[in-house]
Amino acid sequence: MPEIWLRYGKVEIAVELKRERLEKVYDDPLSDREINQIEQELQPVKGLNEINLLVGDYESSTIEFLRFFTTFVQNTKIYAFATERILKYLRKNLKDTNIEFSRIENGKEPVAIVDGVQVKASQILSKRNLIIVSSIGFDPLFGFRGIPTTILEIVDEQIRYEAIKRENELIPRPGKETSSGWFLNRIVEELKELNGIGIVPGKNGFSKILYGKIDIVHKKSVEELLKCASKNVEKKISLVLVSPGEEDKCSSLNSALNSLWNTIYACEEGASIIILAEALEGLGSEALKKYVYTGFKLDNILGKTYIDGLENLYYLIQVSQKYDLGVVTTLPNTFIQKRLGLKSFQSGNAAINYLVDQAENRKRKISIIVRGDKTLLYS
Repeated sequence: MPEIWLRYGKVEIAVELKRERLEKVYDDPLSDREINQIEQELQPVKGLNEINLLVGDYESSTIEFLRFFTTFVQNTKIYAFATERILKYLRKNLKDTNIEFSRIENGKEPVAIVDGVQVKASQILSKRNLIIVSSIGFDPLFGFRGIPTTILEIVDEQIRYEAIKRENELIPRPGKETSSGWFLNRIVEELKELNGIGIVPGKNGFSKILYGKIDIVHKKSVEELLKCASKNVEKKISLVLVSPGEEDKCSSLNSALNSLWNTIYACEEGASIIILAEALEGLGSEALKKYVYTGFKLDNILGKTYIDGLENLYYLIQVSQKYDLGVVTTLPNTFIQKRLGLKSFQSGNAAINYLVDQAENRKRKISIIVRGDKTLLYS
């Protein structure tokens, strides 16, 4: 009976499954670090006296890159700017570096008109030697996370609302071209003279780096991610246990849901899908909190205003009608079962036992995804 170790928050948990019950284990798809490629790509910034970084996320790949970057340009003064939400993680994880951190000020000024919408952005964009830094990843609304979603962090809140309005059908589409993604990329085109660093995640933090104009960097980063992380399944999955694969992706229910969106298109309708979401930081979005505590009706909000995490809540409610969804979590059963209508499990083996029971009924085997946040499955 093989043991399979899966990331669950700060720890790893072992799940036991008889070999004859196991369909397939989807291991970490990411590549090892290519140090020669990284150093060559970063040569243009090595001679600068001062560098201003606009950091758009706190992914483990971004944290590891920033740590590497401080040694690569050790004679250069580095200033890193981010929103308060991101800044607290950067300060916590990079407190031993010589990076000087600053919060992005709230003031915004007009930068462009995109698809009839006035776009206002932070004055940080006018900083000398500014480089926008972001890791590439999958996003259910915009298709991909990266430099465009970093721009989203510093524009006015109306932009996310405007992006959602452009979706004819609001369904999760990670790794695909979406109307919301098109709108966001149009904003990037207006700012294309800015430079950026695209970080391609890897097995030990990050694998490659792309440097240059932000529109070109994002396009190349997407290509690199899809080459390693996009996987075609031989047949549709009916039973699966999914680990997000990183501590911060397991820290809330909202963050763990991205692993679900990356998996569902490889699953047959009615499939049992269980995700690991330790959720020590709770539900993780205002929309989930509001729904769990007040039970508001989505139709009263959707298309009229935007609440943080609204799209993930909408996807979850729609997808739960087509699939048998469960969560291994520390969140109260009241939240998961009664409010959200999902199954709740206290441990990985409890989840496996449930899937084994389902396997006996359906005469199917169980698949396991080790790094769901960076594995995009399709059929």
